[in-house]
Amino acid sequence: MNPAQKTGTDVPMNDQTTNQYESIPPFTADTPLPQIGELIQHNESHYKQLLQHLPVAVYTCDMAGKITFFNLAATLLWGRTPELGKDMWCGSARIYRPNGTRLPLDDCPMARTLKEGRPIPGEEIIIERPDGMRVFVNPFPQPVFDSTGTMTGAVNLLIDITTRKQNEEKLANHAAIVSSSDDAIISKTLEGIITSWNIGAQRIFGYTAQEMIGQPINKLIPADRQNEEPAIIERLKRGERVDHFETKRITKDHRLLDISLTISPIKDKYGNILGASKIARDITAQRNAERSLRDEEERLRMAVESTKLGTWEYDAYNHTLGCSEESRKIWGIPAGIPMDKSLLIKLLYPADLDRVLQKIRQLTNPVNAGKFDIQCRIHRYDDNDIRWIAIQGKVHFDAHHIAEKYLGTILDITDEKMAKERLENMVLLRTKELTAMNEQLKKSNHALEQFAYIASHDLQEPLRKIQVFSELIQNKLPLEDSLQHYFNKVTSSAQRMSRLIRDVLEYSRLSAVETPFVSTDLNLIVKDVLAEFEVMIDQKKAVIRYDTLPVIKGNPLQLNQLFRNLIGNSLKFCISDPEITISTGLYPATQIPGYVPINKKDEYFTGIIFKDNGIGFSPQYAEQIFSIFQRLNTHQAFSGTGIGLALCKKIVENHHGIISAKSELGAGATFSIFIPTTPYNA
Repeated sequence: MNPAQKTGTDVPMNDQTTNQYESIPPFTADTPLPQIGELIQHNESHYKQLLQHLPVAVYTCDMAGKITFFNLAATLLWGRTPELGKDMWCGSARIYRPNGTRLPLDDCPMARTLKEGRPIPGEEIIIERPDGMRVFVNPFPQPVFDSTGTMTGAVNLLIDITTRKQNEEKLANHAAIVSSSDDAIISKTLEGIITSWNIGAQRIFGYTAQEMIGQPINKLIPADRQNEEPAIIERLKRGERVDHFETKRITKDHRLLDISLTISPIKDKYGNILGASKIARDITAQRNAERSLRDEEERLRMAVESTKLGTWEYDAYNHTLGCSEESRKIWGIPAGIPMDKSLLIKLLYPADLDRVLQKIRQLTNPVNAGKFDIQCRIHRYDDNDIRWIAIQGKVHFDAHHIAEKYLGTILDITDEKMAKERLENMVLLRTKELTAMNEQLKKSNHALEQFAYIASHDLQEPLRKIQVFSELIQNKLPLEDSLQHYFNKVTSSAQRMSRLIRDVLEYSRLSAVETPFVSTDLNLIVKDVLAEFEVMIDQKKAVIRYDTLPVIKGNPLQLNQLFRNLIGNSLKFCISDPEITISTGLYPATQIPGYVPINKKDEYFTGIIFKDNGIGFSPQYAEQIFSIFQRLNTHQAFSGTGIGLALCKKIVENHHGIISAKSELGAGATFSIFIPTTPYNA
């Protein structure tokens, strides 16, 4: 029946009717639906008009499911006006289950009540209006019976729970945010008693919710900050919000934290302040980092000041120049004088101006990477003194490759420049002195060459005559034994003097030899030397063993002399039958004792080791034996001039090698020679 239709039982709406309605027992959404149905049947017209003005959606269906009545609240809920006697079970456009799946109309709660003849209370559904808006609804369909107990239809009460669902969702979201927040979120009364405590608060302060709810907030406040809470409460009572208040708070394990607080008043719907919500953020790490940064900046500042290094920066966009106090000192510009680019350019030394400006222009090109290192002279502002400065820094470019900022340092290098100039003058002076000494050495070498010539010709001649005439006198004249002894002494001394002159000449020639090195087979060298000593080897019953020796780059004559001296010494300085062993090997430069690398090519050395069973010598003389004219034995015991090993050392050094000796008295001697595998003049 249309709400506007009247039946025979309808009465006009007047004061009397109103009074009748006032006498009707009141009912609400909690009134049992069967009772509503009975009331409708009992006084249909009066109650239909009453239901029409209820704020709750109500409608009825007959046994076939066709809608027979609906009130205004129902049309507002559905967003449409259904057609009586045609629309079935519900006046909504579509119905969905709470999970969002489509619910067929013939399976909605009202349809099930009509089919099953029983109430289907409180099943939540979603109604979709024609405009697409969806509404959450709790339906309460109940069957309607006549006076005989026959079911004649059903009545349905629809409760719009959309706002409640939205509030529940908001509360759930808020609860999730509060629960998952890294910050401590705490609520408290105006008396400072904690009423809520989230996981973030437990993580920051160490207390659980059970430990803190009902406790005063002062439990977290250090003793020296207890006056903060009353001041905060007073502001909250005035409805004020406290934003980002930085303070200190205490944890359960008595650690002191840096905390940022945001506190807001909690109000009821009437605006009354009930308590406060507090968000506490732990900023300890941030503050520690800031303190560390400040400390580092202070240390850097102190370090920069101790080095007299000035810092500066230039903003190319705004044409502003910032300089440290040390920079002003270097330029000699007092604190009251503004520093800008034009002033500094005026202070540049005129002879350096063009070069510096050219360098600055080059800096604006990103291709040059923006790094710069400029040394120039300036006239100090305050005393016009000429100083040398070093300017270093880097240019930063924007996204369009345009120079936007220059950052750098400045250092007064006048003292260093002056020291360098003095050093250069000293080097120049020493170079001149060395040149003069070199000329003197050339003259000395020339004189030595003349001496060598004289020694080889003029000095040898008198010695030969002494030897000849001594032999003639001994052969021609009968001499007494004492005279014969003297003539033997003269002859022996002359022979020894002749050998000494020859050895000195050999040593002097080694210093001047510049013969290119050639491939030299050391096996042939050894065979030649052994052939030379063949008679002595047989006489002394010497045994000489040697490995297969390598072919090296060297001077064959010098190497022959080297082997001859070493083998000769081993044969000479031996009391029993001589035994000589010559071994060889390849040695890394790092294993050569006493070697100081002077060439990157010196990675490996050819080692030649001479070992004998001779008389040996005391270890303290291991270096002395290589000095010229040094003898460890008298010439009466063992012949020699004391030059042989000095010649050996000179030959090895000519081949850029190292020679060393190792021995004990009576235990023989070992001579180790190491020659680079790639000599310098090979």
